[in-house]
Amino acid sequence: MKNSPHPRILCLIGVVAFSACSLATPQLHAQSAVRATASTPPPSGDELVSLPEFRVETNRDNSYLATETTSGTRMAMKMIDLPYSVQSLPSEFFNDFMLFDFDELNGYVSNVKPADSAGAGNGGSRLRGFSLPQFRNGFSIIQQPDSNNVDRVEVLKGPSGGIFGATAPGGVINFITKKPKARPESSLEYIAGSNHYRRVNGSTTGPLGRNLFYRVDGTYYDFNRPTDWWYNRTLDLSGGLIYKFSENTSLNAEFAFTQRNTNPFVVFTRWVDRANRTQGLVYTIPEDQYPGYGERLTRFNQAGPYNRYQRYNNSSYLTFQHRFNPSWSLQANLSYTNRHFRRFGPTSLGNWSFVTNNWTGTRSAFHQKFNYEQDGAQADLAGKFKTGDIAHNSHVGFDWIYLGQKMKTWQLSSGPAILAGLAPGTALAAWQKPNPFDPDFLVRAGQPQFDSSWPTVDGSTNNLYTEELGAFYNHTVNLLGDRLVLMATGRLDHYTIHRQQPLSPRTTLRDADSSKNYATYSSGVSYKIAGEKLVAYGSYGTSFDPNPTVDANTGDVYGNTEAKGGEIGVKGILIHQMFSYTLAAFSVQQDNESVSNPNNPGGGNPLLPALAPGGSTRSRGIGLDVSGKLTPNLSLIGNLGWLDARTVQNLAAPTSVGQRVSNSGPARKGSVAATYAFPQARLRGLRTGLTYYYSTENVRIYGTATSTTVYLPANSYWGGMISYSFRARQRLQVNLHLAATDLFNQQILTDNAFWPTGTQWKLSAGVRF
Repeated sequence: MKNSPHPRILCLIGVVAFSACSLATPQLHAQSAVRATASTPPPSGDELVSLPEFRVETNRDNSYLATETTSGTRMAMKMIDLPYSVQSLPSEFFNDFMLFDFDELNGYVSNVKPADSAGAGNGGSRLRGFSLPQFRNGFSIIQQPDSNNVDRVEVLKGPSGGIFGATAPGGVINFITKKPKARPESSLEYIAGSNHYRRVNGSTTGPLGRNLFYRVDGTYYDFNRPTDWWYNRTLDLSGGLIYKFSENTSLNAEFAFTQRNTNPFVVFTRWVDRANRTQGLVYTIPEDQYPGYGERLTRFNQAGPYNRYQRYNNSSYLTFQHRFNPSWSLQANLSYTNRHFRRFGPTSLGNWSFVTNNWTGTRSAFHQKFNYEQDGAQADLAGKFKTGDIAHNSHVGFDWIYLGQKMKTWQLSSGPAILAGLAPGTALAAWQKPNPFDPDFLVRAGQPQFDSSWPTVDGSTNNLYTEELGAFYNHTVNLLGDRLVLMATGRLDHYTIHRQQPLSPRTTLRDADSSKNYATYSSGVSYKIAGEKLVAYGSYGTSFDPNPTVDANTGDVYGNTEAKGGEIGVKGILIHQMFSYTLAAFSVQQDNESVSNPNNPGGGNPLLPALAPGGSTRSRGIGLDVSGKLTPNLSLIGNLGWLDARTVQNLAAPTSVGQRVSNSGPARKGSVAATYAFPQARLRGLRTGLTYYYSTENVRIYGTATSTTVYLPANSYWGGMISYSFRARQRLQVNLHLAATDLFNQQILTDNAFWPTGTQWKLSAGVRF
């Protein structure tokens, strides 16, 4: 597969053929068709949007209310009719509080454990206890986009394999990007803040001709954190062109480019007491026994000042939309992504020991690179029609995704070779085990420059190629005058895996293949008990999520996990259609997780498999999400969640059954954000707001016979904002804005064990014209 382009060419031909065949779709239901525009109001004059079947109407009144989504079925549908939870976070919300990093934003959705923004894009979010796959306009992506080009963030919860194919059972996150507009509009904003925060945002959109429209968004930011030598310097550019052949046909081309340089070395440093027992994270070191050690070791960056992560991402997208008649429409998409990741720097130092008053590990020089290529194709044929008094929505979809990942790692462990790359007079032992109370030493000592002649590392040098080909059918019917909505989806996928580990002495690891067919489905029902004010719903579905691990003894590929689960709940829209809520109870179980073979501990017998499909995780919980306007001037978005993710099977470690899954997220988490727009004439244009976030303690690493369990502490902190907007001229709007997080320095530790920033403020001045 990795050497032949034929599968990719065939899949692209398939999309074209699918589109061409769709042109001949019979108009059997044309006489009873439901007009595509009947359920969706026409766009405002300054908007240039997709066909109604594939677009979502958004509110621009700072209400934070979303009533439609494309993430549920890849067609535009009312959230109130979907038999599962979907939360939407609009750009107005994250711009109000300057939550530009989506790792911060995810905390405002129930049952989501947000990733750590201190990781600078390293990921790690969890939804309902499982990993959180990322999509951009319905396409799987391998790097999170920047907020500057995102119109809204939609989180679809529960097993969603029926629509998206290979996904984790907790759900997915879908970033919906901004589109060109028909009227000229531009903006420019400069932001400065604490921790040397600097950011410039800019955008421009409008017509280039009668039928051609454009959009360009750009941002650059540079800031630090209290961790030694931590920085993030990112340039992000994105844009698009839409050509309108007619009111029924358009072609949209988009691009996205990101260049990021950072030094966010993530390591969970623990401490060893004088009895030689490994304790918790270093921030828990007793101050009365070891004064100053807790904070200094937490702030210390083990990788030093010259460590850096470099990320380059180039993505291109092409979308064709055509409406055949009032009933049937087609959308076809192509995507291409090329991504490079480099890491230059030393290895970890291990833990801090008070037995030796030094590090437990010894640093060596390290270099790693990843190259990714991702190609994709989609085609969606959507129809609306009636049979008698029953309204139908029918949707046929086709997907193809290819992902190639190449990883190569070098490590220089030779003392003389390392010493030759350091500054003259540097003591090798001092560089290998640096004094955390003398960080300037590492600045003076330097770092060996990478050379491709360094020894390569077997286990961290490998190639992984995956390919997914799938098709699904989704059908929705509205009965009893739209009070009862029934939905069902069936999907078939063919998933192939090819993994290479060229340096391995074991032939079973040098080349391994896996190929499997999956059938997934989802079904659900919603019923309007009291109109749209109170809707009861329930759903059940299945999913699959390959996480390939190769058995060193047999060459078999394990980790092709599968899941099933469901949820029940109530949802509604209250207060004159201004405020929405969703309350859900869910249970989902993932099976076929790979564990060590209990009949061959450690894989010592080469005649027996080293691994076995003997692990299962079950996640249960309750989530409440609300958004909208409580009054004409008070907007609110918030959530409250309870989560219980536990191991229900582990053949290799039976004693772990019943334990909470480490790093699945806190048992209880909640957050709320509210803004108030002053209505008085003298104060018009003035808005202010507050945020609050709370999470309980959760397990990060379980203990052993010689170590204690590592817990991440409970967190509770406030944020706020105040802004003022006014028109300097007829088309020139000026915006002044101040936002802050952790107002009272309450955060104890970040999710990746970084020292918190404390009160982080940002002040901006911007114009829109």
